[in-house]
Amino acid sequence: MNSIRKLLAGATLAVVAASVLAGCSTSSGSSGAAPSAAGGIAVPAKVKQAGTVDIAVYLAYPPYSYVDSSGRQVGFELDMARAVARKLGVTPQFHSIEFPALIPSIANRRYDWALGTMFDLPERRNIVDFLDWARADMFVQVHAGNPDKIDPANLCGVSFGHVQGSAQVQVVEAIAAECAKSGKPAPTQMLFQDVGTQLQALRNHRFQADLQDPAAGAQTERQTNGALVLLPDRVPNVPVLPSGWVFAKGNTEMEKAVVQAVGSLIADGTWQKLMNDNGMTKVAIVPPTINTKPPAF
Repeated sequence: MNSIRKLLAGATLAVVAASVLAGCSTSSGSSGAAPSAAGGIAVPAKVKQAGTVDIAVYLAYPPYSYVDSSGRQVGFELDMARAVARKLGVTPQFHSIEFPALIPSIANRRYDWALGTMFDLPERRNIVDFLDWARADMFVQVHAGNPDKIDPANLCGVSFGHVQGSAQVQVVEAIAAECAKSGKPAPTQMLFQDVGTQLQALRNHRFQADLQDPAAGAQTERQTNGALVLLPDRVPNVPVLPSGWVFAKGNTEMEKAVVQAVGSLIADGTWQKLMNDNGMTKVAIVPPTINTKPPAF
């Protein structure tokens, strides 16, 4: 489906153009003195002098990164970033950013890097670099029992809801184009600013389904006590894509430092434990790679 790739490219550039100065942030970090950097890791001078590393994160994407009921910033992607910061010998400062503004906030070097397990696409690499640590897949999330009898292999006419700026939006647009070519009704979708509002709208039957990766879908199923579930079959014709953390083009010192820190975490077993504890072993890219070559569309 070449149309998926083309639509992803156009939408990504449009989001960046519209959002270069967008997005408010809320900062929070770990307390206490940071340890010294692990041996052999060259920490950028500015980061080392400040003793902190500024990380942009979308805090509404459980189980990766979110705010729990007690107001704590949690999620296994934050745990990964904290482990990296310890290896760098600095304290992580997490800045809450709306999803559409993540790439722009890194492209203009407002922050040192961004979390978000974002799809790594060649078109996005015109703007930023990726450190890919996982492969992302797409499944359809529906109400328990699949009352609308949705078939992942035939999504024409299905009503969706997704977060603005996410890759899922462009995938649905590409599916719509394919449906139109076949003379079938196109899927529709509502757009939301955050995952919480979007999932509540799904629970309220404002639309029929959304697209999720297995980890996020499993978390939603737990949080909704099984009211929302993933269909067992993946969406066909959408390739499994590399995804990961985002760095500014040319910010090679920061990029190399994080790569070295991850290498140290792999060597001491911490990285694999994080993957195992969070059910990511099967999709993990070990070691993570810079700008992984994606599969053909």
